[in-house]
Amino acid sequence: MPEQNKTLVRRFLDQLYNNARPEVIDELIADDYVDHSATSGQAPGAAGTRQIYEMYRTAFPDLRVEIHDLVAEDDLVVVRATFAGTSRGPLMGAPPTGKPVQIASMVIVRLRDGRFVERWEQMDLLGLMLQLGVVAHPGQGGEDG
Repeated sequence: MPEQNKTLVRRFLDQLYNNARPEVIDELIADDYVDHSATSGQAPGAAGTRQIYEMYRTAFPDLRVEIHDLVAEDDLVVVRATFAGTSRGPLMGAPPTGKPVQIASMVIVRLRDGRFVERWEQMDLLGLMLQLGVVAHPGQGGEDG
């Protein structure tokens, strides 16, 4: 089962981000799916996953994912990945910059019967905001101290 789950997670990420095929959301997200890393205002289940996908795809139309590690045990899969794209649309109130960005992410997914039922993610949002210029790097801008 762990190897099958790794294959499903790899397929999900590849289809969704590298091939821009959001229909994989409805195929692999279970009806009772819980995203423990949901953003404020994110809908539950597959609708929320679609919401987040569309937000990032709008901001980074060329968004791709590179999987560095996949580790599985029982019904859990852990993924270490980097998302990369070019800022072409607004994101969380930040205007597009035209700059390329890379976002480090670690995700844990629990699967049941070949579908995703839970997800936890730690994404380097500070690093993303620094790359987009929304937050100044330490020692740049601001008051002199």
